[in-house]
Amino acid sequence: MLSVIVEIMTNKTIFSDADKFLEYKDLRWSGILKSVRKSANKLQPLFETFTNSLEAIKLRQRKGDVFDPYINVVLNFSPNLIGGSSELIDISVEDNGIGFDDDNFRRMVIYKDDTKGFNNRGSGRIQMIHFFQYVTIDSTYQEKSIVKKRKFTLSKGTQFIDKNTILYNTEEPHPVNNGEIKTVVKMQAPLDNKDAEDYAKYDCTNLKDELINHYLLHFCAIKDNLPSINIIWLVNNLESSREQITFDDIPEPTHKDVVISVPMCKISEDMKRVDYVADNVVSISIFPYKISSDILQTSEIKITSKNEVSETTKIKLTCIDPSVALDNYRYLFLLKSDYFDRLDGDERGNIEIIDKTEFRKRAKSQGFIEEQILLNDIQEVVNDKASEIYEEIAIQNQMFCDRIEQLKKDYLLSEEALSDISLSDSIEEVFKKAYTYDAKVMAQENAKYEGEVQILNSLDPSSDDYQGKLSTIVDQLVESIPIQNRVTLSKYVVRRKMVIELMDKILNRMLHCQEESKRNTDERLLHNLIFKQHSNNPLTSDLWMINEEYMYFKGTSESVLFKVEIDGNRIFRDEFEDEEKRYFNSLGENRRLMRADVLLFPSESKCVIIEFKNPSVNLADCLTQISTYAYFLRNFTKPEYKFLTFYGYLIGESLEKRDVRAADGDFKTAPHLDFLFRPMKTVRDDSGSNQDGSLYTEVIQFSVLKERAKLRNKAFIDCLMPKGTTNVDEEDSVQLHQHLIPL
Repeated sequence: MLSVIVEIMTNKTIFSDADKFLEYKDLRWSGILKSVRKSANKLQPLFETFTNSLEAIKLRQRKGDVFDPYINVVLNFSPNLIGGSSELIDISVEDNGIGFDDDNFRRMVIYKDDTKGFNNRGSGRIQMIHFFQYVTIDSTYQEKSIVKKRKFTLSKGTQFIDKNTILYNTEEPHPVNNGEIKTVVKMQAPLDNKDAEDYAKYDCTNLKDELINHYLLHFCAIKDNLPSINIIWLVNNLESSREQITFDDIPEPTHKDVVISVPMCKISEDMKRVDYVADNVVSISIFPYKISSDILQTSEIKITSKNEVSETTKIKLTCIDPSVALDNYRYLFLLKSDYFDRLDGDERGNIEIIDKTEFRKRAKSQGFIEEQILLNDIQEVVNDKASEIYEEIAIQNQMFCDRIEQLKKDYLLSEEALSDISLSDSIEEVFKKAYTYDAKVMAQENAKYEGEVQILNSLDPSSDDYQGKLSTIVDQLVESIPIQNRVTLSKYVVRRKMVIELMDKILNRMLHCQEESKRNTDERLLHNLIFKQHSNNPLTSDLWMINEEYMYFKGTSESVLFKVEIDGNRIFRDEFEDEEKRYFNSLGENRRLMRADVLLFPSESKCVIIEFKNPSVNLADCLTQISTYAYFLRNFTKPEYKFLTFYGYLIGESLEKRDVRAADGDFKTAPHLDFLFRPMKTVRDDSGSNQDGSLYTEVIQFSVLKERAKLRNKAFIDCLMPKGTTNVDEEDSVQLHQHLIPL
């Protein structure tokens, strides 16, 4: 960075002529600089300069000049120890456009001048000086028939702001002999070291990709007259690499003249409703591209303004899963409209289009809101049109819709619950949205039921008519439950019955996969039946067979113990004492590779450990396994987890109770429930905190779990459809019973 320091020191000496500072009288630059924020996009100053070069070339072409347009982007870096890029020193962008003649220099001087004709607001220069200490512009141009040159510097440094300016005329306009028409914008000395380091993370190739992606629409529009665009990489002022953007780099839209109409919206007089404005629509052109999935990582819809892509307003692609490639292609839909150009703000590409919810919110808070198009409408119309443009998208869309319809039929999901699903949603996400919606509806219904429930306060359990009154209240509540809810509950019960039957078939080795496999896979099948291996979502499991509550805890299935996470954070420590490391590998073992079948975390300081065994394995031989896991969870996890209470389940089929009690006399037989339990075993704390844990353990057979689950399911059915129920008509009763397979 020594060269940068020398250059800055040199620059300080040239800003000594007070007459060369262009002082403003009618505005305060200190206030303007605060009002226009620095862009979050590190490449924004480069984009601003590159945009100006494209516009300068277009202005010169409009004059009728015949020339070969070019833009050279040169990035100069200080070297690192191995000769690569370390930190950005400066960026130079050179073009042979119209240059800063008197008209264009006047536009530069006037803040927010919009006479250039490209919907410019003149605020791009502010982004440059937000990022760089000095921006020097050296321009050779033609004024009438005379070739002239001028040079000026932009900065928000103290020397400039004290003079209420950002501009210093380094060289006044003067004629030059045989001068080549060109302009060089040099942005020097990044103000933020992190920006300088971040630029070094790019190289010629991916910077080329960034420029193509950002200016794709503009490049497509001028493809037949594309300037020669070179990206040049310098390290310590010596060229290290070079790339060029050529005709072949720019894709063609697969369809042309695709135009949609989106209606303008207004708020109703009572501020409660969003209405469309009659006969007032915005025309939007769609430029659809079919691009190799190697180049385009996700399919997208992008708004453009002034022929540049805007990243501030996101439009969801719902007609296809954005991550999916169809025949190795993804899809890009660029939207262009004069409406978007007019919305563009001081930060180029900063376009805000709001949805209906935000539209209502702002209207109510402000008391008014201007007519505008809304994000929901754009999204709906564009996605519909995308399916029309590409048949393969329409096919994928239909397949997804068919799948959703099947889910609605199988699980009685409502239309309202799935109103906002998209093709990017997994089946799990579809269910989450449906059940979240149902939970909200149920909450509203429960509020209605609450009034009826309050009558319970008047009941006297010791009175003679207590049972009669209670039954009457129950019947009234049941009648108020929609029949669809009871059908849903019925299907819920049937699904559980199917799981019970499947466990029975596995235990009796009746599945085809068991007959065909050379290895005994019974343990794996039973494990996956209850909680799929390598899963971390108990909500989608059938852990209810062990305990109903276990489905709602955080947890993981078939995980290396030391890699287990809660909410994305590993629970085991990263660093260990020498003695602990010795223990992990003592006796020729690697104890850090232990795998737990199921771990659940019901609340702070608690852990459920479930271990499945092949039906042929004697459970008495496996009694220490859960205790070992509990010991590791107590001693080697991070302090913030501090597991103290453990619940263990050793589940298999080969159980000889005497063997278990012979191995550990603390196990007891549960009365009437046919399993063994040990009320408490100490989990020693050898970590130094001197706070031992406790372990409750059950040893139980799969067949007992199955019978217990069957009884629970039957009890649920009996509550759902008690004998003699008369509060549904015959047709509804038949509909309910069709979903209930006799146990």
